[in-house]
Amino acid sequence: MQSTRTSLQAAAKTPRRRLRPSARSHDASTTLLPPSRDLIGPPCPLSNLRPVYYAPLFPSLHSPPPAFGPSPSASSTTSPHPYSLSEFPTPRLAPTARQASLQALQLRLAQRDLAWRLHRYRLDAFNQDFWARTNARFLRARDAFLARSDAAHAAREEGRLGGEEGAFPPGASRAVGAGLGETEDVDLAPFYAQHLEATKADYARYNAALWRMQAGLVWPAIKASARKWRWKFAVWRAGGEAV
Repeated sequence: MQSTRTSLQAAAKTPRRRLRPSARSHDASTTLLPPSRDLIGPPCPLSNLRPVYYAPLFPSLHSPPPAFGPSPSASSTTSPHPYSLSEFPTPRLAPTARQASLQALQLRLAQRDLAWRLHRYRLDAFNQDFWARTNARFLRARDAFLARSDAAHAAREEGRLGGEEGAFPPGASRAVGAGLGETEDVDLAPFYAQHLEATKADYARYNAALWRMQAGLVWPAIKASARKWRWKFAVWRAGGEAV
């Protein structure tokens, strides 16, 4: 009896550990929603274009289904609940006529907003594909031009220094040539002129297609802005009852 009382007193004097709610214990539905603002990523090292994420008009409609959320076992370990959530089922209230009308309008606007965002993604993919191919072609052509220039420089050095007493080995580098009074820089003006002449038709076709696509985005952009105001007006007309 005395040992039991001593054990209880020792347990009462032991400081209790206070648990802090972790970030994982919050509602998973708020963390699984897509961003509500447009996001810009780092530039592509080849095309030098920045990828853009276009936020949907209604991010809540793009949340993943419950099957892709955290499992019940994981949620029970992170945020334990003292009672069973299914012990006291509550009847689901039927939406009012205003809410049903707002839901139908929201779905229609979301479908049109999806078409608008896909249109913008297609334009970005078009620009990314063109500039990635163009820059890769430019880099390959420039490397080939520099290789030919290096070969010609090595041939000149070999012909000039190969027969001299105590001369440098044939195929002297640009640094050796610079020490002999020659510059090691390569004049790329002929290459730029040749490359621009070879790609002039490609740039003309790209500019024509880009202007057509951008002109086709003017009216959809106006309708996208009008959809936002239409939704705000519908919510205001319904008394501020958001779905």
